[in-house]
Amino acid sequence: MRRSSLNAVRALSTLFGALWLNACSAPTRDTAIATATRIVTLPSSIAVLSQAEDAPSLPAQISFGSAHGRSALYLKFPTDFAAHGPPLKAFIALSPRQDAPVATTSTTVEAWRVSAAWRAEQLVAWSDKPELAPPYARAQLESSPPDEQRIDVTELLRFAAKNPDLDFGIALLGRTGSGHGATFATGISGGTAPRLEVYVR
Repeated sequence: MRRSSLNAVRALSTLFGALWLNACSAPTRDTAIATATRIVTLPSSIAVLSQAEDAPSLPAQISFGSAHGRSALYLKFPTDFAAHGPPLKAFIALSPRQDAPVATTSTTVEAWRVSAAWRAEQLVAWSDKPELAPPYARAQLESSPPDEQRIDVTELLRFAAKNPDLDFGIALLGRTGSGHGATFATGISGGTAPRLEVYVR
């Protein structure tokens, strides 16, 4: 059931909570945030949609740029960072799915602001997609070698910080490609769930 999958992700969020780390130990070389505080959180809501097939429950992985068609990952994160004001930088980090096929080419993924309320258990078919709006970001994801990939969503998080009433989460959209595409874990049945990294003063 979709609800049991969501409960599993929420359990992960409860277990790990919000991780407050010094930016000096963060995986970044951006000197502008060298002295910033890094906040890492797991999603409070997560859903996957695919043109290839309906998803009545959260799958263990999502593939962007595969030959099976377009795919979308919907994420909603806690907004504890908003108390610090607009973030200096923000990223969504994706971890590769263990033993997933590896693509030899990169794939383009777009990150959009979700502009309408949604519930994970109601996102089953591709036609269920909630509406999207700018700002948006674009990134090239690699799956060879399999490693963590990070998408810069700074402008989306700044918008959310300034407009909390319009914060309905972020959608990552992948186009149809060739081969297996870049495959990442959702946090269900092993693997690390997508994380939000926010750098604040």
